[in-house]
Amino acid sequence: MTFEEFNQKVLEKFDISLHVMRMHYTLKFNPRVIQDLEDEDDLDNVVSHSDDFANVYIVESPGVEAIEANIPNTQLALGGPHPTFPSSNASCDANPNTMMLSRGFASRCADTEYTLLESNRFREAILGSRHTFKNADEFRNAIYQMSLAGRFQYKYKKNSPTHMSVKCSVEDCPWKITTHAVEGNEILRVYTYQVNHNHIAQDECSSKVRVSSKRGVVVVEDVFRTTPEYLPRQICKDFERDHGVQLTYNQAWHLKEKTKERVYGSPRASYAYLPWLCHRLREINPGTIAEYTSHEGHFKQLFIAHAFSIQGFTMGCRPVLAIDSYHLSGPYKEALLSAIAYDADDGMFLLALGVVGSENYEDWYWFLEKLKGILDGQEVIIISDRHQGILHSVSELFGVENHAYCYRHVKENFSSFFNRQNIRGKKGKEDALLLLDNIAYARLDIDYNEAFENLCVLMAT
Repeated sequence: MTFEEFNQKVLEKFDISLHVMRMHYTLKFNPRVIQDLEDEDDLDNVVSHSDDFANVYIVESPGVEAIEANIPNTQLALGGPHPTFPSSNASCDANPNTMMLSRGFASRCADTEYTLLESNRFREAILGSRHTFKNADEFRNAIYQMSLAGRFQYKYKKNSPTHMSVKCSVEDCPWKITTHAVEGNEILRVYTYQVNHNHIAQDECSSKVRVSSKRGVVVVEDVFRTTPEYLPRQICKDFERDHGVQLTYNQAWHLKEKTKERVYGSPRASYAYLPWLCHRLREINPGTIAEYTSHEGHFKQLFIAHAFSIQGFTMGCRPVLAIDSYHLSGPYKEALLSAIAYDADDGMFLLALGVVGSENYEDWYWFLEKLKGILDGQEVIIISDRHQGILHSVSELFGVENHAYCYRHVKENFSSFFNRQNIRGKKGKEDALLLLDNIAYARLDIDYNEAFENLCVLMAT
C-alpha cells in the first residue's frame, strides 16, 4: 500500500479533509515519542517496526504546534491508552473506531490534554550558571536527574572533584554543563550552562536513559524513608509510571540496597556503633545486660537482656525457657539466638537475645552462660531442639535433668527415621506417629505407660 492509498483510506474512513488534519505515529520500541507521518518513508517505518498493529493519531492542523512542542512529554503505549496533549484549540472529531490496514494497522484520535511525568520536576535540578553544589557527588546526582527528565544520555569529558564537564552523548548536540571548584575546596560552581538539545528523530528514538543504582537513589530516597518495606517490584512499576524508564528486577533490587545504605549507613560501618549502643542501653535502663565480644577488631558475639524483661520474667513468667536460633540474611550471614518464656496469658515473652557468628558449641555456651547469669540462681527448664551445640552446653550449665526437647522437632526426627527405615509402610508410620502423640500428651501415668507399650509392640512387629 502506498502512502497516497493509505492517506485516501484515512480520509474516507473519517470523512475529513487533507487540508485540516495532520497524522502522527509512535513506534513500539519508543512509544513515548510522536513522529510525523508525512510520506512513503514514514509509512514504511511504521509498518516495518510494528508486529501486529501500530498507533496513528489524527489531529487538526491548528493543534500541530502544540503537539510537536511537547513530544518528550507525551505518554503513549502501543495498544495502550490514548495520548494526551496540552490544552489548545485543537480538537478531533474523527470517529474513534479502529481501522485495520495492511499488517493490522490501527489509527486513533488524540485527546487534547496530557499529564506530565513525575520526572519533569528534575528539569531544574541545575538552575543555571553560578549554581553551586557542596561536592562533586551532588553535582553528578543533579546531572542524572536532568537526564531522567529530558530522556537523554550524557558523558563526562572531565570528571574530577575540582573540574567537571558533561556533554550530551549525541554527536554535535550543543548541550553542555561545566563546573569548577570554588577557591580550591569541594564546592563546585556551574560556569557553562547550555541546556538546549539539537536531536534528529533517530536520536530521540535510540536515546535511552542510563540506569544507575547509585544515582537512582536520589529518586526513590524520599519514598523509602516513609515506606521502608518498598519492594523491588513496586520500584519497577513506579519508575516506569513516573519516569518512563523500565527497570529489571535485579536493577530495582540493587537500587533498594543502595538506598538502604544511604539512609541507614553500610552494614559494615554499623558494627562500629556497638560499644556506644551497649553503653547507652545500660545507661538509659539500669539493670540491662548488654555485652559484646570482638577479636582483633572484628565482631564475634552480642548479648542483650533488658532490665524490664528480666524483672518481668522473674515476677510473672513460668520457669520454662525455649531457646532457638535463626539465620540472618545480609552480607555476613550471622545467627540470632533467643530465649523466650511464656507469661500467665500464654503469650510469648522475650527474655534475652544474642547475635553470634554461627550456631556452634562455643557460641551457644557463651550465650547460655550469660543467660544463666541473669537468672540469679533461679532453676528453669530449657526447651530446645537436639542441636549438638545446645545438647552439650545445656547439660554443662543447667544439667541434663533440666533439659527438655521440643516435641515438633522430635516428631519430625521420628518421621524421618520411619522414612529411612521404611518400617511397615505408610500405614505403620501413621499409627506410630499417632501413638507418639498419645505419649507426648498423656496426662496420667497409666495413659503414658499404655501408649508407650503399644509403640514398643508396633516397633517390634
